[in-house]
Amino acid sequence: MLVLAVKGSPRVDGKTNKFIDTFLKGVAEAGHDVKIYNVGIMALKGCQSCYACKEQITDCVIDDELKNYFADLHNADALIIGAPNYASGVCGQMVSFMNRHYCLIDKEHKPHIKPGIKVVGVFAQGQQDKEKYIDNYRWFMSDFERRNMELIDIVVATSATEDEELFAKANEIAKSL
Repeated sequence: MLVLAVKGSPRVDGKTNKFIDTFLKGVAEAGHDVKIYNVGIMALKGCQSCYACKEQITDCVIDDELKNYFADLHNADALIIGAPNYASGVCGQMVSFMNRHYCLIDKEHKPHIKPGIKVVGVFAQGQQDKEKYIDNYRWFMSDFERRNMELIDIVVATSATEDEELFAKANEIAKSL
């Protein structure tokens, strides 16, 4: 099984990316292949609303570092997306990343990617109440669901979250993929 991991934090050694790495340990232990994209530090543009994807029914035509990601996404079985919480929601770079998935639906809003790619959202926040921003994370993940991806779970980690707790959750999710 091919699992794509998208790290959204611009802080390469930050908490969000460390939480994702915890999940990837469980995925690797389950025997899955992993390909990582560090969107937080990649040079990518937001959707330009050029509609080339709609006219040609193709992936995004913007020539940036997401080209390889979209090629891999068509072959992926699962997608783990991680983002830090900035100003009560998902960081801006990851919102641009989400918006670029607009290319995966045609003019009638029908997805043109294989259905059933499993998707997991991993979010890190300073707020200790894990439910405080859950609606923001659900909104973010719903865009992937509209592309016929199957939401498996949304995991919220705080500075109080123990690594053992996350590792147990990661193993549980990895087994469900």
